[in-house]
Amino acid sequence: MELNHDLVRCILLAIEASENITGINEEELLYYLEKHGNYNDRNSIAYTVSKLKEAGFITGDIRWANNSPTWIMAGNLTYDGHKFLDNIRDDKVWKDTKTILSKFSSVSLSFVSSVASNVISQLIQKQLGLN
Repeated sequence: MELNHDLVRCILLAIEASENITGINEEELLYYLEKHGNYNDRNSIAYTVSKLKEAGFITGDIRWANNSPTWIMAGNLTYDGHKFLDNIRDDKVWKDTKTILSKFSSVSLSFVSSVASNVISQLIQKQLGLN
């Protein structure tokens, strides 16, 4: 299964937006994803949550039965999750980052973060008139 970077971003934003101190629950996550990105494929959501957990970006967990997700708990952001989200949160930065990344067939999340960081640096330099 392919990792959808837009879904990655949307899940991280959903977790950050949650006021639940123990982490976003499944109902809240699915509502946020449907509202903000029209993501309603439970398998893709579960896969993305599991990869974000593997990457150390979230504290979540998935429960599986009969090869289907029965429980999706995205949890909270880790410190690394906050750092990654800080690089991709801004809509303009995300749009510019995706434009750059569209030239490649696949990229890692660390590369996404690096490109976003460079986009931010360029925008700051432009704003300060340092180009």
